[in-house]
Amino acid sequence: MLSETAPKAQAPELAAIDPVTLTPIVQSVLNSDTVELASWDCEQLPGGVGAGTAVHRFAGRARDQGQAVSWSLILKVLHPQVYGDDLSAWNYYKREVDAYQSGWLDDLPGGLAAPRSFGTVERPDGTCWIWLEDIADDIGPRWPLEHYGVVARHLGQFNGAYLAGRPLPDWPWLSSGWLRQFVAHSAPAIGPLRDSLEHPLVCRWIPDDASDRFFRLWAERDCYLDALDCLPQTFCHLDIFRRNLFARRTAGGDDRTVAVDWAYAGQGAIGEDLVPLVLASVYFFEVEPDEAQSLEEIVFEGYLEGLRDAGWQGDPRLARLGYTAAASLRYRLPKSEGS
Repeated sequence: MLSETAPKAQAPELAAIDPVTLTPIVQSVLNSDTVELASWDCEQLPGGVGAGTAVHRFAGRARDQGQAVSWSLILKVLHPQVYGDDLSAWNYYKREVDAYQSGWLDDLPGGLAAPRSFGTVERPDGTCWIWLEDIADDIGPRWPLEHYGVVARHLGQFNGAYLAGRPLPDWPWLSSGWLRQFVAHSAPAIGPLRDSLEHPLVCRWIPDDASDRFFRLWAERDCYLDALDCLPQTFCHLDIFRRNLFARRTAGGDDRTVAVDWAYAGQGAIGEDLVPLVLASVYFFEVEPDEAQSLEEIVFEGYLEGLRDAGWQGDPRLARLGYTAAASLRYRLPKSEGS
């Protein structure tokens, strides 16, 4: 049964979960159709975007042919009222569900992997559920800086496979022009921001000596976006940063990177996927700010190695341009309501 200590706020989402619902999923987790549930509990995990996503961990005990066994899994709940249902939108709420249902995430190139899915459910109220493998990080919460280079190499192998000839997926639910849409979403906030430059909070974010550069960047944004469109195009995760990543070791001892949250996945420019790996990892203090330059150097070197592993022999300056152009816009613009 559900623990009585579970937060009451979870009840509407979890009310439909009973032994009949949960047993076949746990049997898949444990790879045994003789598993019988004994008890379970759940907790809501941090993560998601605003009220649009809720992530729960279920864990419990079961019996399988007389033996006590433990299990755990993740339930991700997506709410349509926040993101809408436009397949072309940068924040289309069902994209991750569609990705798992397509089977594409089962066999990613290079050292990148997605968690195993134990099923998706599209509910009458419009919400979507994804039952996922519960991943534990083999390193721990704080990675050494060098491991970001390992992840970048896996990312380069992933991006590089499509640059070296693997066909780009063409499902209609994949994002296209993700950054261009994301930047356009900031437009309503630019005017009010310009009118508020003397506000103390705005002054801290955009000091007087930086405001001209900031608004020049906004005025020239299409130059950056057009440059990205002209670069070699590949398949991107587009939200690769520390909190969406798990370091794993295969049975053979090889490094593996498991990436969660494929809600933005789609076509992007070479180097574009590096931006959150560097900047968001620093912004969320997963890496100390004074290590940002070292992080960038380690990540870029690892990424180029991964591209070469995949067979891409192009000019590395193209990857640098993709990273720099995308980094200039990704985290420097204000978010309007609903971002």
